Amino acid sequence: MTAPQKKIIDFPKLMDRLLRLLTEKEQNVVSRRFSLGGGKRETLDKIGKSYSITRERVRQIETMAIKKLARISMDPSMRFIHDLAYSILVKNGRVMAEDILISEMLKKVGDDDIDVNAMKLAMRISGRLVKQEKNQFHRPFWLTTDISVNEIKGTIRSVQKALQKKGLVLQTEEIKQLLNGEADIAIIASVLRIDRSFCETKDGWGLSLWRHINPRSIKDKVLITLKQEEKPLHFSQIARHVLDDFPAKKVVTPQAIHNELIRHDEFVLVGRGMYGLKEWGMIAGTVCDVIKTVLLENGAPMKRQEIIEAVLKKREIRIGTISLNLQKYDFFKRVGRAVYEYDSSLDPGKRRRRKKD
Repeated sequence: MTAPQKKIIDFPKLMDRLLRLLTEKEQNVVSRRFSLGGGKRETLDKIGKSYSITRERVRQIETMAIKKLARISMDPSMRFIHDLAYSILVKNGRVMAEDILISEMLKKVGDDDIDVNAMKLAMRISGRLVKQEKNQFHRPFWLTTDISVNEIKGTIRSVQKALQKKGLVLQTEEIKQLLNGEADIAIIASVLRIDRSFCETKDGWGLSLWRHINPRSIKDKVLITLKQEEKPLHFSQIARHVLDDFPAKKVVTPQAIHNELIRHDEFVLVGRGMYGLKEWGMIAGTVCDVIKTVLLENGAPMKRQEIIEAVLKKREIRIGTISLNLQKYDFFKRVGRAVYEYDSSLDPGKRRRRKKD
């Protein structure tokens, strides 16, 4: 089915015609439920209390009103809206998140000041379109009557299993390949934006329960920051990334971020204010500590160049800084030409600079 051509619709006039088909109470309920006229959408409970009736009774009134409005479903403007929504849905697997569907429809309707809620009401009158309200599991979405909610849920479960099995962030096309033709790419792309279990990143789609893509704590955010940068960062840089890249509802202070760096073993202090990840094989402490570790691991004296190469494997440090530390402390004892060993007897726990001759 080809999409309808762009058309200007007089929505205020259309809504006036629709509401005239209803009783005063039905008009009031529909207007409040669909936020017509710019008002805030009201719940069944709130409307029910204003009439001293149950929320179920309000739902019944709303349902009856929608059925009455179907009398003018063949109106040219109404048919345009229905055909437009249907054609867009068909191109997208017959199901779409409401915000995306409405956005695509607005591109086809020549009115920048259109009442979106009025358009949603008009869509509800179609016999070919069905809306699913949002809940804790999914966002509001629309589907055509020739696909069932169970089919959509089946696709969602298949995508969830594919991501769980792979354990990686994937592009939509990669997910399709894992499903072996079980679902078309159009419906996969749609359900990814409907179900709350999916989370989009710059690299693709993952599951929202994965803390490495959907951080829940300051610690998670610091881990993501360091893994993305792939190198140690100064505390101030880490704090800036956390505050700028992960907007939080609660105020997060730099001190709170620093406390997390100190508390958790995953983070290693690798220099003055510099932190890296333990999983990188980094050693906590100063350059002197790294040199000491290298010599202890080797268990024998090492040439200066060997020490430098071994230290650089553990941490990115200036060669000049390594050489300076070898000369600075008594416990790095020179036992040959540019050959050093660690003498623990000269290291009482406090580093002592070599005395000037």
